[in-house]
Amino acid sequence: MKAPWCVPANCLQEERGPDIARAGPNPPLPNQTMLMERIPDEHACMTLLKKHECPDHIILHSRMVWTVAKIVGEGLMRNDVPLDMELLKASCLLHDIAKYPCLKGRKGWHDAVGEEMLIQEGLPTVAAIIGQHVILKDGNGGTIREEHVLFYSDKRVVHDKVVSLEDRFQYLADTYGKSPKALEGLKIMKEKTERLEERLFEVLDFRPEDLPKLVEGVR
Repeated sequence: MKAPWCVPANCLQEERGPDIARAGPNPPLPNQTMLMERIPDEHACMTLLKKHECPDHIILHSRMVWTVAKIVGEGLMRNDVPLDMELLKASCLLHDIAKYPCLKGRKGWHDAVGEEMLIQEGLPTVAAIIGQHVILKDGNGGTIREEHVLFYSDKRVVHDKVVSLEDRFQYLADTYGKSPKALEGLKIMKEKTERLEERLFEVLDFRPEDLPKLVEGVR
């Protein structure tokens, strides 16, 4: 019997190209569910990752995304942007929970598959955030929330190294840019990420290029 979270698709997430609209799970917004839902701590997140056979290199990547997100999130909170840091941490640690199953089977978009997996694990609030770590459902508008911090932090990490957006998107192009459609999709994503970076750093009290040194300071 096929696992319920293996959603068939003809290509990997990164090959979706510029047509990025899609139907998918639409759990309640965090404020509607958090009183009923317990956000998993780090140990619980690691247990879930191991349950779903997440390889160590993906876990290392996710930990580094959390390190970046913690610095960005705490900086935003210093400047009066309210964030739930426990929710952000769980979302960072679990954001690639479906990447290995999707790569192994070449089936499904790992953000959407991961969202569905976590809904089935009883974590709809975390699911709603990790379902946006490739495509932000509300773009860059509105209030800065946990999903914006996860999205940006993930775009600053290659494997377990902090890099610039330029280097990150060059890596994505080299790895996933197998067709003109895929390359066009990455170009659009890069432009949106650059706009989000500008928005975040209008609030933050450090610069994008400071992140590698700040990460070294907390390791």
